[in-house]
Amino acid sequence: MNYERTTLQNGLRLLTTHMPGMRSASIGFFFTVGSRYEADPIGGISHFIEHMLFKGSRHYPTARLLSEAIEGVGGIFNGSTGKEITSYTARVPGEQLPLVMNVLADMIRHPLFDPIEIEKERGVIIEELSATHDDPQEWANLLIDEVMWPGLPLGRDDAGFVETVAQIQRQQMLDYMDEHYRPSSLVISVAGNIDHAQVIKETERIFSDWETREHPGWKESFPPRDTLPVGMIRKETEQTNICLATLGAAYSSPDYFPILLINAILGDGMSSRLFQSIREEQGLAYDIGSYFNSYYETGSLVISAGVDPSQTEPAIEAIIHELNQLCKKPVPGDELDRVKAYVRGGVLLGLEGTQQVASWLGSQECLRNKIIDIDEIVAHIDAVTSQDIQRVAQFCFAPTWRRLAVIGPDDPQQAEYFGKLLKSV
Repeated sequence: MNYERTTLQNGLRLLTTHMPGMRSASIGFFFTVGSRYEADPIGGISHFIEHMLFKGSRHYPTARLLSEAIEGVGGIFNGSTGKEITSYTARVPGEQLPLVMNVLADMIRHPLFDPIEIEKERGVIIEELSATHDDPQEWANLLIDEVMWPGLPLGRDDAGFVETVAQIQRQQMLDYMDEHYRPSSLVISVAGNIDHAQVIKETERIFSDWETREHPGWKESFPPRDTLPVGMIRKETEQTNICLATLGAAYSSPDYFPILLINAILGDGMSSRLFQSIREEQGLAYDIGSYFNSYYETGSLVISAGVDPSQTEPAIEAIIHELNQLCKKPVPGDELDRVKAYVRGGVLLGLEGTQQVASWLGSQECLRNKIIDIDEIVAHIDAVTSQDIQRVAQFCFAPTWRRLAVIGPDDPQQAEYFGKLLKSV
């Protein structure tokens, strides 16, 4: 992939990718800040700030004026808060890129934080948090993080808690933003129908006067070994929602690519082992799959399923069986080849649009401080052996790392019994 990296004197990094034939341009502002940077009393402040930046800035003093500035030229824009990155992205016709750069820059450098808008948005975020409990599967996905990282930032909902969001004050947001929104923590990624020199010139014009300062860090958040392995919440639902997690791998770890393939083998797609065994053959679940989270120093692999309450125990046993099989038996060569082709295809197909390219490059630079080339990624995927997968599975799937979250009509007193099931080999 042809891209250019430019670093301003204040530390701001700019990535530009010219994509011939595209009529659009996509831009992303990626800040190395997220929920893991927050102290517990201000949990959710990164997400709150992200919301507030859309509520008005110096030259666009209302949310409506901000949205009209971008949508009025045929563009779309959005924001997102994760555990390690907060991003602001837009996609517009190529010729409108300078305008959108100015709008996004005004949002992040000159937000108003109007007290009336803060109170409005506080209510919106609290409703957003409350709505999570109306979706048991989403709630289970949050609960499993709490079980894996109890009392740690990586185990907290990115949006915080109702109790903390209700208490966050305007000055706390201003101070937090001043501390974390700095040019040295910002990566701007632009892809599409663009001119490198023009984008560099525009970036320097907008940002060269922004003084740099040291960017604060965060504390390591390794999952504890000795902790309660099961979290259960009783809720009268038609299905029981299960999340079974194990240890994963950091995105800088040599085990990242084996975990990537393990996830595909287990639960990514309809040909995966979990889908074929638990849904197609045993009929234990309508919906089952897996995903993995990778952070700077750690990660998790999560199997998610919705089952009839009468099938909770058999489903858990069937999932554990598939984990144990990966530990005991090498993956056959034909299956490994098929999974590698599936993962390679996913990487390549995921980079066909300007927005995907801008986001992929920007997030890599933000997290890794470098870009791994597509050919290098493919080489890493192809280099994974059956022995690598078995070795990583034996370590990551060890009973000591298995965690379970259950939300549904099941009796929470079963938690101790489910904990024993997790240890079966």
